[in-house]
Amino acid sequence: MSDYAQYQNARDAAWRALLDLPEKKLPVDVDALAKKLGVEIHPFPGKEQALLHNLVNRAAAGPCVSLRIRRAWHIFLRANAFDESHRRFAVAHELGHLLLGHETETLAPGVRCFAARESAGDVLEDTQEMDDYYADIFAIRLLAPAFALHEMHIDSSGGIMRLCGLPPHAAALRAERMELLNERDAFYTHILETKARNAFMPWLNGARFPEAAAQLRYASESVPVIEIHGYPKERQEAEESAQEAKPSSFIPEKPLSLPTAPSRSGTKTMLRFSFYRNRGRILLGAAVLVAAILLYFVGRTI
Repeated sequence: MSDYAQYQNARDAAWRALLDLPEKKLPVDVDALAKKLGVEIHPFPGKEQALLHNLVNRAAAGPCVSLRIRRAWHIFLRANAFDESHRRFAVAHELGHLLLGHETETLAPGVRCFAARESAGDVLEDTQEMDDYYADIFAIRLLAPAFALHEMHIDSSGGIMRLCGLPPHAAALRAERMELLNERDAFYTHILETKARNAFMPWLNGARFPEAAAQLRYASESVPVIEIHGYPKERQEAEESAQEAKPSSFIPEKPLSLPTAPSRSGTKTMLRFSFYRNRGRILLGAAVLVAAILLYFVGRTI
């Protein structure tokens, strides 16, 4: 997979995760997302939990690590290693590994982990560690979605930190990216971004217009996607069908049957209705026929 294809994969995964959030608002509740995905978050195990303590230490020397124990994923965070913004980023990063399907290694029978790094919780700049790099891409786009910043007219790193709860370095990178997106006006060119924006629209409107929020009700699909930036309807339909294709579950309530021959009374009714509907044409045809017969006999007598 090319670098750009991996970037697209991380970006699209972030939009899908935003659509899966129980509450569509900022700051993103990463703990609620983890719970919905079946991922449990724990503090680092103490030495009294000898087996788990040893597994976590073997998985990584850093302050954050994920383990898959049998079929369930667990995120372990070292106590007092993070402030709130870095903690949320670390959890989003680990969820990125999971949702992007990154490779794992075996620690013990039934136990696997992702490769971790010392700086977990902040942004990685060395793109040689590609899995970590794209997990960061996912985390930034999950916690600070471009559509929300665009709708709120926020593009500074300070504003992004306040609205989204990003760590300073991640917020600075997001601000640089927002400057480029604003220059290109590169918003809502993908149907997933449009759907995420529409899903967040009640919260966005409430945040922008708090006095009116209590009186207004916004539909989740408040803006038709076919009207946004001239995005071709055919392309949207193709992408949406590819992303959300499901087998049809429609079953007729009653089996279809062949038409039966009408009854005699039904035939008479149909004939009367047909005569009433076409009486003008029938009378005109009869008049033409009578006139033709009269002309025929008149011609013979002359």
